Amino acid sequence: MRFRVCAGIFALVSIGLAADVRVVEEIVAKVNGDIITKGEIERSRQEIEAELKQQGMNGPGLDKTVKERERDALRDQIDQLLLVQHGKDLNINVDGEVTKRIAAIQLDSKIADPDKFHDYIREKTQMTFEDFRRKSGTRS
Repeated sequence: MRFRVCAGIFALVSIGLAADVRVVEEIVAKVNGDIITKGEIERSRQEIEAELKQQGMNGPGLDKTVKERERDALRDQIDQLLLVQHGKDLNINVDGEVTKRIAAIQLDSKIADPDKFHDYIREKTQMTFEDFRRKSGTRS
């Protein structure tokens, strides 16, 4: 009898917990064990849009061009992952070069405070400092 009561309570708690489960991030593609998420694709779309706006595009022309470039976003992400994976296979490490480039950007911006520099990068690139650093290391 005690077992049935415990099992019943456990079942009710499990059902209640299952109802609270929500998807945090959706996987769009898996490339040799690495994943690309829907959030990464959305950030790519936002970068495309910000870049086009900086070039002076707006209205229907902007929307059309964003949609055209958005189609290639997943392919571009996969290409980047494959390049990074291939670089790792060849024991190529670009961390030093990325650090030097970011230091040069910080020096040019004349912002010594790390938090303010991270905010500056976010403002200029529409991405977090960590994403900027990661992307800077994967560009060819």
